[in-house]
Amino acid sequence: MGRPRIEWNDAQLLAIMNGIAALDRDFPRDNARFLDGLIAEVRAVTGRVFGATNYSRLLRDVGPQAGVQRHPSAPTVQQAILRAQALAPMAQPGSAENRPVDLELMRQALAPVVREALAPLYASQRERGNGHAGGAAPDRGDVNAMAQQPLLQAALEDAHARIRRLEQDNAHLHRELGEAHAARDLAGEHVNRLLGELHASIERAGVGATALAQTATQLAGTERFLKMQNDAVRLQASGEADALRAQNGQLRERIDHLLLEVDQYRRTLSTRPTGSR
Repeated sequence: MGRPRIEWNDAQLLAIMNGIAALDRDFPRDNARFLDGLIAEVRAVTGRVFGATNYSRLLRDVGPQAGVQRHPSAPTVQQAILRAQALAPMAQPGSAENRPVDLELMRQALAPVVREALAPLYASQRERGNGHAGGAAPDRGDVNAMAQQPLLQAALEDAHARIRRLEQDNAHLHRELGEAHAARDLAGEHVNRLLGELHASIERAGVGATALAQTATQLAGTERFLKMQNDAVRLQASGEADALRAQNGQLRERIDHLLLEVDQYRRTLSTRPTGSR
Protein backbone atom coordinates (compact mmCIF):
# COMPACT_ATOMS: atom_id res chain seq x y z
CA MET A 1 0.00 0.00 0.00
CA GLY A 2 1.46 3.39 -1.03
CA ARG A 3 1.94 6.32 1.30
CA PRO A 4 -0.82 8.94 1.40
CA ARG A 5 -0.21 11.99 -0.78
CA ILE A 6 0.89 15.10 1.12
CA GLU A 7 -1.39 18.09 0.55
CA TRP A 8 -0.92 21.67 1.77
CA ASN A 9 -3.54 24.38 1.89
CA ASP A 10 -3.23 27.72 0.11
CA ALA A 11 -2.02 29.62 3.19
CA GLN A 12 0.79 27.11 3.78
CA LEU A 13 1.86 27.16 0.13
CA LEU A 14 1.90 30.97 0.12
CA ALA A 15 4.07 31.06 3.27
CA ILE A 16 6.44 28.45 1.78
CA MET A 17 6.67 30.37 -1.53
CA ASN A 18 7.56 33.58 0.32
CA GLY A 19 10.16 31.70 2.34
CA ILE A 20 11.71 30.15 -0.79
CA ALA A 21 12.01 33.57 -2.43
CA ALA A 22 13.58 35.10 0.70
CA LEU A 23 16.03 32.21 1.10
CA ASP A 24 17.04 32.42 -2.55
CA ARG A 25 17.86 36.10 -2.07
CA ASP A 26 19.83 35.40 1.14
CA PHE A 27 21.79 32.36 -0.17
CA PRO A 28 22.05 32.67 -3.93
CA ARG A 29 25.05 30.30 -4.19
CA ASP A 30 24.94 28.24 -0.98
CA ASN A 31 22.63 25.24 -1.51
CA ALA A 32 23.33 23.82 1.95
CA ARG A 33 22.18 26.91 3.81
CA PHE A 34 19.33 27.39 1.35
CA LEU A 35 18.09 23.86 2.07
CA ASP A 36 18.55 24.32 5.84
CA GLY A 37 16.38 27.43 5.68
CA LEU A 38 13.81 25.72 3.42
CA ILE A 39 13.45 22.74 5.75
CA ALA A 40 13.14 25.09 8.75
CA GLU A 41 10.55 27.17 6.88
CA VAL A 42 8.45 24.13 5.91
CA ARG A 43 8.71 22.78 9.43
CA ALA A 44 7.61 26.14 10.89
CA VAL A 45 4.56 26.15 8.60
CA THR A 46 3.55 22.47 8.72
CA GLY A 47 5.18 21.20 11.91
CA ARG A 48 6.91 18.31 10.12
CA VAL A 49 10.15 17.33 8.44
CA PHE A 50 9.46 15.53 5.17
CA GLY A 51 11.53 13.28 2.94
CA ALA A 52 13.97 14.36 0.22
CA THR A 53 11.46 13.60 -2.56
CA ASN A 54 8.94 16.06 -1.11
CA TYR A 55 11.48 18.91 -0.96
CA SER A 56 12.68 18.18 -4.50
CA ARG A 57 9.09 18.17 -5.74
CA LEU A 58 8.43 21.39 -3.83
CA LEU A 59 11.38 23.15 -5.50
CA ARG A 60 10.37 21.76 -8.89
CA ASP A 61 6.64 22.70 -8.71
CA VAL A 62 6.41 25.64 -6.29
CA GLY A 63 9.85 27.20 -6.75
CA PRO A 64 9.23 28.52 -10.28
CA GLN A 65 6.04 30.22 -9.07
CA ALA A 66 8.21 32.20 -6.64
CA GLY A 67 10.78 32.94 -9.36
CA VAL A 68 13.33 30.42 -8.01
CA GLN A 69 15.06 27.90 -10.26
CA ARG A 70 17.17 25.67 -8.00
CA HIS A 71 17.56 21.91 -8.26
CA PRO A 72 19.97 20.56 -5.62
CA SER A 73 20.92 16.93 -5.80
CA ALA A 74 19.19 14.27 -3.74
CA PRO A 75 22.27 13.61 -1.50
CA THR A 76 22.51 17.34 -0.72
CA VAL A 77 18.82 17.43 0.24
CA GLN A 78 19.20 14.28 2.35
CA GLN A 79 22.17 15.74 4.23
CA ALA A 80 20.13 18.87 5.01
CA ILE A 81 17.31 16.67 6.34
CA LEU A 82 19.76 14.80 8.57
CA ARG A 83 21.10 18.09 9.93
CA ALA A 84 17.55 19.30 10.70
CA GLN A 85 16.69 16.03 12.46
CA ALA A 86 19.91 16.17 14.49
CA LEU A 87 19.24 19.75 15.62
CA ALA A 88 15.60 19.18 16.62
CA PRO A 89 14.17 15.61 16.56
CA MET A 90 10.74 15.32 15.06
CA ALA A 91 7.73 14.81 17.33
CA GLN A 92 5.73 11.69 16.65
CA PRO A 93 2.45 12.35 14.81
CA GLY A 94 -0.51 12.34 17.15
CA SER A 95 1.52 13.13 20.29
CA ALA A 96 0.46 15.86 22.70
CA GLU A 97 3.44 18.02 21.62
CA ASN A 98 2.20 17.98 18.04
CA ARG A 99 -1.29 19.23 18.93
CA PRO A 100 -0.97 22.48 20.90
CA VAL A 101 -3.68 25.07 20.75
CA ASP A 102 -3.40 27.41 17.73
CA LEU A 103 0.05 25.99 16.93
CA GLU A 104 -0.24 26.43 13.17
CA LEU A 105 -1.43 30.02 13.56
CA MET A 106 1.45 30.81 15.90
CA ARG A 107 4.00 29.24 13.52
CA GLN A 108 2.66 31.24 10.59
CA ALA A 109 2.82 34.42 12.69
CA LEU A 110 6.35 33.76 13.95
CA ALA A 111 7.89 32.63 10.65
CA PRO A 112 8.17 36.17 9.17
CA VAL A 113 9.34 37.50 12.55
CA VAL A 114 12.17 34.97 12.69
CA ARG A 115 13.13 35.71 9.08
CA GLU A 116 13.14 39.42 9.84
CA ALA A 117 15.26 38.86 12.94
CA LEU A 118 17.78 36.73 11.06
CA ALA A 119 17.84 38.96 7.97
CA PRO A 120 20.90 40.99 9.18
CA LEU A 121 22.84 37.77 9.82
CA TYR A 122 21.90 36.44 6.37
CA ALA A 123 22.91 39.76 4.80
CA SER A 124 26.30 39.71 6.54
CA GLN A 125 26.90 36.13 5.44
CA ARG A 126 25.93 37.06 1.87
CA GLU A 127 28.32 40.00 1.95
CA ARG A 128 31.03 37.70 3.31
CA GLY A 129 30.45 35.30 0.43
CA ASN A 130 30.53 38.16 -2.09
CA GLY A 131 33.72 39.49 -0.49
CA HIS A 132 35.46 36.14 -0.76
CA ALA A 133 34.29 35.79 -4.35
CA GLY A 134 35.63 39.26 -5.21
CA GLY A 135 39.01 38.63 -3.52
CA ALA A 136 38.36 40.95 -0.53
CA ALA A 137 40.01 40.60 2.84
CA PRO A 138 39.08 37.40 4.72
CA ASP A 139 38.00 39.23 7.87
CA ARG A 140 35.58 41.65 6.18
CA GLY A 141 32.59 39.38 6.83
CA ASP A 142 33.53 39.07 10.48
CA VAL A 143 33.71 42.85 10.82
CA ASN A 144 30.29 43.21 9.19
CA ALA A 145 28.86 40.46 11.42
CA MET A 146 30.18 42.23 14.53
CA ALA A 147 28.71 45.50 13.32
CA GLN A 148 25.32 43.82 12.77
CA GLN A 149 25.26 42.13 16.20
CA PRO A 150 23.42 45.00 17.97
CA LEU A 151 20.80 45.04 15.23
CA LEU A 152 20.48 41.28 15.41
CA GLN A 153 20.12 41.40 19.20
CA ALA A 154 17.42 44.09 18.95
CA ALA A 155 15.57 42.09 16.30
CA LEU A 156 15.68 38.97 18.47
CA GLU A 157 14.40 40.91 21.48
CA ASP A 158 11.60 42.29 19.33
CA ALA A 159 10.77 38.76 18.19
CA HIS A 160 10.65 37.56 21.80
CA ALA A 161 8.40 40.49 22.70
CA ARG A 162 6.06 39.59 19.84
CA ILE A 163 6.01 35.97 21.01
CA ARG A 164 5.09 37.08 24.53
CA ARG A 165 2.32 39.29 23.15
CA LEU A 166 0.99 36.38 21.11
CA GLU A 167 1.02 34.18 24.22
CA GLN A 168 -0.84 36.87 26.19
CA ASP A 169 -3.40 37.24 23.42
CA ASN A 170 -3.80 33.47 23.32
CA ALA A 171 -4.37 33.36 27.10
CA HIS A 172 -6.89 36.22 26.80
CA LEU A 173 -8.73 34.34 24.07
CA HIS A 174 -8.81 31.23 26.28
CA ARG A 175 -10.31 33.27 29.13
CA GLU A 176 -12.94 34.72 26.82
CA LEU A 177 -13.68 31.23 25.54
CA GLY A 178 -14.15 29.98 29.10
CA GLU A 179 -16.47 32.89 29.89
CA ALA A 180 -18.45 32.19 26.72
CA HIS A 181 -18.78 28.52 27.71
CA ALA A 182 -19.96 29.49 31.20
CA ALA A 183 -22.51 31.94 29.75
CA ARG A 184 -23.68 29.24 27.36
CA ASP A 185 -24.16 26.78 30.24
CA LEU A 186 -26.12 29.36 32.27
CA ALA A 187 -28.27 30.19 29.28
CA GLY A 188 -28.89 26.49 28.70
CA GLU A 189 -30.00 26.02 32.32
CA HIS A 190 -32.32 29.03 32.07
CA VAL A 191 -33.83 27.75 28.83
CA ASN A 192 -34.31 24.29 30.34
CA ARG A 193 -36.05 25.81 33.36
CA LEU A 194 -38.35 27.85 31.12
CA LEU A 195 -39.13 24.78 29.06
CA GLY A 196 -39.97 22.83 32.23
CA GLU A 197 -42.34 25.57 33.40
CA LEU A 198 -43.94 25.70 29.97
CA HIS A 199 -44.47 21.94 29.97
CA ALA A 200 -46.02 22.12 33.45
CA SER A 201 -48.37 24.89 32.29
CA ILE A 202 -49.35 22.84 29.26
CA GLU A 203 -50.03 19.82 31.48
CA ARG A 204 -52.16 21.91 33.86
CA ALA A 205 -54.05 23.37 30.93
CA GLY A 206 -54.54 19.85 29.60
CA VAL A 207 -55.96 18.69 32.96
CA GLY A 208 -58.35 21.68 33.02
CA ALA A 209 -59.44 20.99 29.47
CA THR A 210 -60.08 17.35 30.36
CA ALA A 211 -62.24 18.38 33.32
CA LEU A 212 -64.19 20.80 31.12
CA ALA A 213 -64.70 18.08 28.54
CA GLN A 214 -66.01 15.69 31.20
CA THR A 215 -68.41 18.36 32.51
CA ALA A 216 -69.63 19.07 28.98
CA THR A 217 -70.22 15.33 28.47
CA GLN A 218 -72.20 15.12 31.72
CA LEU A 219 -74.30 18.14 30.75
CA ALA A 220 -74.99 16.61 27.35
CA GLY A 221 -76.15 13.42 29.05
CA THR A 222 -78.42 15.38 31.41
CA GLU A 223 -79.88 17.25 28.44
CA ARG A 224 -80.65 13.97 26.66
CA PHE A 225 -82.28 12.57 29.83
CA LEU A 226 -84.48 15.65 30.24
CA LYS A 227 -85.51 15.47 26.58
CA MET A 228 -86.47 11.82 27.02
CA GLN A 229 -88.54 12.64 30.14
CA ASN A 230 -90.22 15.53 28.32
CA ASP A 231 -91.10 13.25 25.43
CA ALA A 232 -92.46 10.64 27.83
CA VAL A 233 -94.60 13.23 29.67
CA ARG A 234 -95.86 14.58 26.35
CA LEU A 235 -96.83 11.08 25.22
CA GLN A 236 -98.54 10.36 28.55
CA ALA A 237 -100.47 13.64 28.42
CA SER A 238 -101.50 12.95 24.85
CA GLY A 239 -102.73 9.47 25.83
CA GLU A 240 -104.71 10.81 28.83
CA ALA A 241 -106.24 13.53 26.62
CA ASP A 242 -107.33 10.91 24.12
CA ALA A 243 -108.87 8.82 26.95
CA LEU A 244 -110.73 11.86 28.30
CA ARG A 245 -112.06 12.62 24.83
CA ALA A 246 -113.32 9.03 24.54
CA GLN A 247 -115.01 9.22 27.99
CA ASN A 248 -116.55 12.58 27.07
CA GLY A 249 -118.05 11.01 23.92
CA GLN A 250 -119.45 8.11 25.93
CA LEU A 251 -120.99 10.50 28.48
CA ARG A 252 -122.61 12.52 25.72
CA GLU A 253 -124.11 9.36 24.28
CA ARG A 254 -125.51 8.38 27.69
CA ILE A 255 -126.90 11.86 28.21
CA ASP A 256 -128.57 11.72 24.82
CA HIS A 257 -130.02 8.31 25.69
CA LEU A 258 -131.33 9.57 29.05
CA LEU A 259 -132.90 12.58 27.35
CA LEU A 260 -134.70 10.29 24.98
CA GLU A 261 -136.00 8.14 27.90
CA VAL A 262 -137.14 11.23 29.75
CA ASP A 263 -138.91 12.50 26.67
CA GLN A 264 -140.64 9.16 26.23
CA TYR A 265 -141.65 9.12 29.89
CA ARG A 266 -143.17 12.59 29.56
CA ARG A 267 -145.09 11.54 26.50
CA THR A 268 -146.41 8.49 28.27
CA LEU A 269 -147.57 10.54 31.20
CA SER A 270 -149.27 13.02 28.99
CA THR A 271 -151.29 10.36 27.17
CA ARG A 272 -152.76 8.74 30.26
CA PRO A 273 -156.34 9.80 31.38
CA THR A 274 -156.66 12.11 34.29
CA GLY A 275 -158.81 9.77 36.35
CA SER A 276 -156.42 6.96 36.03
CA ARG A 277 -153.97 8.85 38.02
